[in-house]
Amino acid sequence: MQKSMNQMIPLANQLNGLNNKLVSQITCEQKSYADLNAKQLKEIESLKSTVKSLKSIISSMQKDSSLKDSNIIFLGTKINELEAKLKQTMQKVLLKDSDTNQLYSNPSLEIKVKELENELEKVTQNSSFKDGLIFCLRSRVNNLEDELDQIVSQPHQIIHDSKIGSAEADPVSSSNDYKHDEVVKEIPHCSSHYSVRKPDGKGDYDSIPAVPVTALGDYRNKSYGFSIRYAEELKDRTTPYEILPCGYG
Repeated sequence: MQKSMNQMIPLANQLNGLNNKLVSQITCEQKSYADLNAKQLKEIESLKSTVKSLKSIISSMQKDSSLKDSNIIFLGTKINELEAKLKQTMQKVLLKDSDTNQLYSNPSLEIKVKELENELEKVTQNSSFKDGLIFCLRSRVNNLEDELDQIVSQPHQIIHDSKIGSAEADPVSSSNDYKHDEVVKEIPHCSSHYSVRKPDGKGDYDSIPAVPVTALGDYRNKSYGFSIRYAEELKDRTTPYEILPCGYG
């Protein structure tokens, strides 16, 4: 009897040690899960803030693009009026042989028409740039919203993956943590900076931080319905853009 008791005491001590170790491990895991959950909530809030900021930028760009469209229509109307006056002047020239050379080449009117044509071309190119930038910003906002929805809809899966990683060897756990960091830290790439130059290469239209733009691509100018002699040229004009590196490879 005494011998049996002596054999049971070490077993009981060993059992108590294992129990204490298990309780300690469970407590540590619970704390780790709580920290991970808090970190994920913080990252979600950061993503929401970024999406809100990008939506605000898009709204501002849409208003600016609308103003550019109004300017294009206004200038087109003015050009049509001046061209009509020029046509009338040329008809009068044909009726007056003695004054043909003088009236046919009305320098002030032709210079005014040329100036308005140049101004219209610049405004059209600027509007095309704004439209292309708005398209890219919309695409980026949609991507951010998709990432946010994915993180919100799969928090339990992320915790489960972390639980499996904690039970494996350290190299594997480190690898899992690295992959997780790659997912949740993708947004810091938004700190990249882009700059788009004017088509004539004389300066920058604008420079906005925290907005990744990988490529604006080609954007064809649209017709606004006014009949001017160079309307067909605008339809097929492709506005050139120069995109500087923005942090995506």
